Parts: sequence; C-alpha cells; structure tokens
Amino acid sequence: MTDTEARRPRARSLALYLTIAVLATSAVFGAVLIVVGDQANIAGRAWLTLLLVGAFAGAVALDATASNGPNRWYLPASTITNAALVAVGLLKLWNGVLQPDDTADARVWAVQFWLFVGVVVLARMALLLTQVYGLRFVTRASSRVSSIGGVVTLALVWATVLVLALPAILPVATWPDWWWRLAAATALVATVAAVIPLIVRAFETKPAARGNQPPGPQLRTYPPYPFPDAGMYANPPHPQPTAAPPVMNAPPQ
Repeated sequence: MTDTEARRPRARSLALYLTIAVLATSAVFGAVLIVVGDQANIAGRAWLTLLLVGAFAGAVALDATASNGPNRWYLPASTITNAALVAVGLLKLWNGVLQPDDTADARVWAVQFWLFVGVVVLARMALLLTQVYGLRFVTRASSRVSSIGGVVTLALVWATVLVLALPAILPVATWPDWWWRLAAATALVATVAAVIPLIVRAFETKPAARGNQPPGPQLRTYPPYPFPDAGMYANPPHPQPTAAPPVMNAPPQ
C-alpha cells in the first residue's frame, strides 16, 4: 500500500475530529448538567442524552457512506449540521437558555420534542437540497449563470432554515412581527430561486441523439475479401515419404 492510498482525505479527517470533539463535549456537558442542572426527571434526561449522542453517531456513520461520491465536502457539512442539532437537543433536554420553566409538565416535554423534530427536519432537508443542487447546478453547471443561480439558491435556503429554526430553538424569546414577515419572505424567495435552475436546465440545448443526427455522406463499402478457411492450416498434411528407387546390380564381368 502506497502513501497516497493510506492517506485519509482532509475532509474525512476534519469530520472525524469534529465527531470526536462533539461526543466528548456532549459527555462532559451532560455530566455537568446532571450534577448542577435541573433535577426534575434527571434519570430520563440522562437516558435521552445517551440516545441523542447515539443518534448523532449513527447519522455521521450513514453520512460517511454517502460521502464517497463527487461531493467531497458533504461529510464535513453534514457533521457540522449534526453537531448543531446535538447542541439544540441538549439545550432542550436540560432546560437551557430561553426554554420553558415548567419542565416537569408532560405538555411542555411534548412541545419541546416536536419543536426539536421540526428543527431536525428543516436542517436535514436543507442539507439534502444542498447536496443535490451543489452537484447539479454548481459543480456541474453548464454555464456561469446557472452556477451563480445555484449558489444564490443555496444561500437563500439556509437563510430560510435559520429564520424558521430560531423561534423553535428558543421558544421563550419574544419574536416580533417583522421576524415572521421576514421568514415568509425568505421562504417564498427561496422556493422561487430553487425552481429557476430547474427551468433553466429544462430549456438548455441538449446534444442530439445518435439516431437523430442528419445523414452524412455515404461511403461506398465493399464486400470483405474472401480469406481462406483457417481450419485448413490448423493441421497441415505431412508429406508421405517416397520409396527409394531399386538399385540395379552390375552384371558380372
């Protein structure tokens, strides 16, 4: 094995180090909160923390199998997204900043759970859209206009995710009316921007198929030269030895 084959790509190394750092930080953070944090249902929170960390490790392992394609940046991007989701989950599990106070209420737990699920769905859908659009309309864009349009679309998509996810992450904070107007506006613009590259791709000139090409000058063809059968040379006949002529004895003197 050569050094090139044994060397790990930089993107995978970054994802590996980030995964280890997130797991270690989650363990230390959970241990500290167990000691000094909210003591309501502490055993259930501890088990949910282990479940959250295990789900993070499984998501990273699944993303690692999908990172061998042309999108080499997908694994670090997905690892960063998963790390942010782990931070949001810990914030909600251990009653962090701007979270509801009555964490012993089952209704509060249900609302927090579904808010977290919504954040996960938003982030993972944005990551999937980034993977598809980044390959089709940025990396393999047929023109500069398509490439710029793909980059603008991805920026608008992630801006929409951020604007919609923040109220779910920090539900106790007061979000003014203009924030929701901004969320609706970015969602509308991002949807239209995501459709435009598809329309441009549909109207692009496609190469003509081989069967639809106009007929060119016809070349005259000749029948193949009749070669003799190769089997007749496979076992050429050996010449038979001929009998020597009889020797005539000379008459006696």
